[in-house]
Amino acid sequence: MSNVNTGELLNFQDYSPEHNRSARIDVEAVHTNQYTIPSTQSYDYVEPKPVSEDQETPKSGNHNFWTIEYYQKYFDVHTNEVVERIVSSVLPQKVSRNYFDERIKGKPDLYGPVWISVTLIFTIAVSGNIASYLQNANKLIHWKYDFHLVSYAATAIFCYVWLVPLALWAALKWTSTPDAQDQIEIQGSSAPTMMSLFCLYGYSLSIYVPVAILWTIQVSWLQWLLVLLGAFISGAVLIFWLLPALRKSKYFLILVGSILAFHFLLAAGFMLYFFHVPDAVEPTVAVTTVKV
Repeated sequence: MSNVNTGELLNFQDYSPEHNRSARIDVEAVHTNQYTIPSTQSYDYVEPKPVSEDQETPKSGNHNFWTIEYYQKYFDVHTNEVVERIVSSVLPQKVSRNYFDERIKGKPDLYGPVWISVTLIFTIAVSGNIASYLQNANKLIHWKYDFHLVSYAATAIFCYVWLVPLALWAALKWTSTPDAQDQIEIQGSSAPTMMSLFCLYGYSLSIYVPVAILWTIQVSWLQWLLVLLGAFISGAVLIFWLLPALRKSKYFLILVGSILAFHFLLAAGFMLYFFHVPDAVEPTVAVTTVKV
């Protein structure tokens, strides 16, 4: 063991003034923070105000059906969701089997259907005028742009997008027979809503945008092939997504046939009115014989 000088331990040690001052400041700061009470603090009892339910719950979902605020939620959608829904309307195998129930039925949007409809209107109008110009290129007539094609296409498309889904929604509502599982959970829970049908039909028209451009090719058999292709793809995708709800209808085959028939009539009407190559009619020359 080492020897310790006890004399040094018993002697008082002198510290510098700076050390004593810093230690005193620390002690006074701790004492002040713990026990000093501000003089402005009030001890009066204030009764808490009750929080009303109107302040807690947002009022965004309480708007009237006829107001613009009611439809704001249907335009709150991201770009990747719109692109994904466009792809699923042409290639349903790219998404999951329950994509309609999980994504579209729970959160339908009108942003994509509105822009697809507007794009298709101008595509048909412009392509129809190009087809008319090509048809009359070799004729001795003065060709001019037909601006009425825009209004004709807009009337046909918007009537189809709004009236046909509304009729299908009413048919599914009044002809569906809920099974035992629906009665245990929520009756008619698998039936699509009106907005989801508007959304689904709007996205189903996306196939006609490239088809309308290809309709400008003045080959009759190719135009009819595109009619069948566009109607089959868009109609088959609708049946694919709505198959669980269609199976519960008493008129399953009639509804399936109606969906395909309306899509075929729409495509055929577009092609015949805006793009069809008219049959060449040879001018008949009347020959008169004069008897002498």
